[in-house]
Amino acid sequence: MKIVSASLLASLMLLPMGAAMASEGGAPSMEIELQEPGGDITIATLVSNVDGFVVAHEADDEGKPNTKAIGHTQIKKGSQERIGIVLDRDMESGEKIFVMLHEDTGKEGEYEFGPDNTDVDKPVMVDGKPFMKSFQVSWTGDH
Repeated sequence: MKIVSASLLASLMLLPMGAAMASEGGAPSMEIELQEPGGDITIATLVSNVDGFVVAHEADDEGKPNTKAIGHTQIKKGSQERIGIVLDRDMESGEKIFVMLHEDTGKEGEYEFGPDNTDVDKPVMVDGKPFMKSFQVSWTGDH
C-alpha cells in the first residue's frame, strides 16, 4: 500500500511541473477584442514564448500584412493583459489590421525589423507561418 501511495504522490508532484514547462515552451496565443477607429490598439491577453514585440501592420491591396509596421510595443516572455500599441497613424472604420509577434534578436529592446532589415527581430513562427491575429476596425460609438 505504501508503494502505491508513494507512486501516486510522485505522479501528482510531477504534473504541475510538466504543465508549467508545456506552457512556457508552448505556442503563443493572443486575444484582441473589438477595436474602434483611432491611434491605438489594445491586446486583451497575450501569452508569448519569447521576449520581443507585438507589431501592428496594415493590410496590403491583397488583404495580407504589409511589411512596414505602423506601431509596436515591447513585451516579455509569459502571460500579459491589456497591452497597448500606439500607432503612427489613426485606424479607419472597416480597415483590416494585423498584430504579429516578433522576437527581440537585434539590439535589446529596439524593434529593427522592416522592409530593408529582415534578418533581425523576425516574426515568431508557428507551424511554419508567422504568428499573428487580424481584426477589422469597427465603429460602435455615437461620437
